[in-house]
Amino acid sequence: MALRPLIALATLLSLTAAAPTSNHPSAGFWTNEEDRYFTAEKGGAALDWQGIEIAGGRWRSTDAYGAGKSDWLPLPVSGMARQADGRWWLTLADGRRTELRHGATFTCWMAISRFAKKADGSEDTLFAGKIRLHDQGGRVTLGGGDSGAPQAIFRLRNVVWPAPSTNRPSLVLYVIKPEAPEKAVSYSWVDPDARLIGVNLRWVQGSCTRDVA
Repeated sequence: MALRPLIALATLLSLTAAAPTSNHPSAGFWTNEEDRYFTAEKGGAALDWQGIEIAGGRWRSTDAYGAGKSDWLPLPVSGMARQADGRWWLTLADGRRTELRHGATFTCWMAISRFAKKADGSEDTLFAGKIRLHDQGGRVTLGGGDSGAPQAIFRLRNVVWPAPSTNRPSLVLYVIKPEAPEKAVSYSWVDPDARLIGVNLRWVQGSCTRDVA
């Protein structure tokens, strides 16, 4: 009998520790990449892609490439609220809710073989380094136009399958062509906590390294 108050106190402390400590989401990128993808997988009504960037006590709407779609506004984020289970949800214009997840940031590089070789006959490569990308569907593109190289898109996802599922969570790096922006031509995957992920298709290659806070 004497143990009951101690157990109750331990339970209360555990719940208190798990309770939200802030009314505002932390800085960085938040998107509904996973909710949107798995809602479509289950045959639900399509969700538009939603992205939010938070920095310096302000927020703005962004696209998957991190470009701003709205002006910077002071916190809190309109329509975004933390639920009792700790997850963050955004209420859409039609009244539906969509889950937003916080993206871990990575620094990446990309290299794409140009169509024409150098004057000496060696391969010529279009290269970009120090690319910032997050793992909630963040995208970056290189090539195309007058670059002399085909265009390729990298997309990074931290994939967690809804229960019940035998698939394990994975950090996935996709290679996409612009003519089919929702279909990967190839991808690689690693443990979701991995520090590094890379891909090499010969004509395009690159890797992303997790940023250390």
